[in-house]
Amino acid sequence: MEKVIRIGAVGCGQIAQIMHLPYLQDSEHFQIQALSDMSPALLEKVGRKYGVPEERRYTDYDRMIQSEDVDAVLICNKDHYGPAMKAARCGKHIFVEKPLAFSTREAGEIAQAARKNGVKVLVGYMKCYDPGFTYAAEKIRKMDNIYLARFHDFSGSFDYVDKIYDLYGRGDVPAELFKEGKDRERRGMMEELGEGREALLPAYFNFIYGIVHDTVLLRRLFGNEGKVLYADVFKEDNMSVLMQYGDVRVSLEIGFSGSMPIWDEDIHVYSPECNVSVKFPFPYLKNAPTVVGVTENEPGTGANQIKSTVNSFDEAYRLEWQHFYDCIVNDKEPMTNAEDALLDIRLAGDIMRAVRL
Repeated sequence: MEKVIRIGAVGCGQIAQIMHLPYLQDSEHFQIQALSDMSPALLEKVGRKYGVPEERRYTDYDRMIQSEDVDAVLICNKDHYGPAMKAARCGKHIFVEKPLAFSTREAGEIAQAARKNGVKVLVGYMKCYDPGFTYAAEKIRKMDNIYLARFHDFSGSFDYVDKIYDLYGRGDVPAELFKEGKDRERRGMMEELGEGREALLPAYFNFIYGIVHDTVLLRRLFGNEGKVLYADVFKEDNMSVLMQYGDVRVSLEIGFSGSMPIWDEDIHVYSPECNVSVKFPFPYLKNAPTVVGVTENEPGTGANQIKSTVNSFDEAYRLEWQHFYDCIVNDKEPMTNAEDALLDIRLAGDIMRAVRL
């Protein structure tokens, strides 16, 4: 009989309810063993839905993580540093949503603790597992003389997901607990930004919670040795960034609108003979495909071919969990591990520090 990994989940909000818990429930490789959240009402509803008995529902994640009945921890709350450090020190494998932490110091400590205790850490960069991206990446790596890459990410309100899914909220959490969390978040982000750069907090927040999904793909395609040439923040949390990776000029176009239900995220890579594009769907639409476009000259003719490809409807979130299981039972290193995520926090900080105030 194959090994079953018993999961304790920290945080039972949107991403847990929409993606992670349903895929865990459907998998023969995992068991939802325990749940933790600061909302007793949310715990009761989610626990009942997934058959987690009351004695394995915790408002204190420390107690849950220490339980001998938990093999691995899913971290979906807002502040990942505390539960990740606790899990690493308890020898529990970790699946943690991005960002890994608010600062390079925190991310480095998590990575070090995991290595010291022989713990696997998978950071939830689901787009790295997206079949559309992996298909496009193979083609991009074979392209000659790439000179320009454009990463465009304009996102909007997530409010309409409540009309797509039946979700439970946290109406019973005292306001002071939320304030404590926001204060801790602010301190962590300011540690990375540096003194006197408070004006960049909204942009940095947007970067580490959203744009890291693009910078991790940027590094997958062009490596880790990029140089920041220019970075600017406008309208509080929108950004323009120029970078150089060897001979490749890279632009990041970052926008956000909290009032519009819009998702406009794509990658374009250009060379003299071939252009490749990757168009991502709204991330909470299950099994919505990533569409890859290829534009190139037909050999021996002056004709231009434009192809659009959907190579899979598999869900990247599900593929993440399959990879996590493989890494645990076969002692492999996760593709998106803590050291890898640390590079994105460091890059985000470098870009923010390049902004002139």
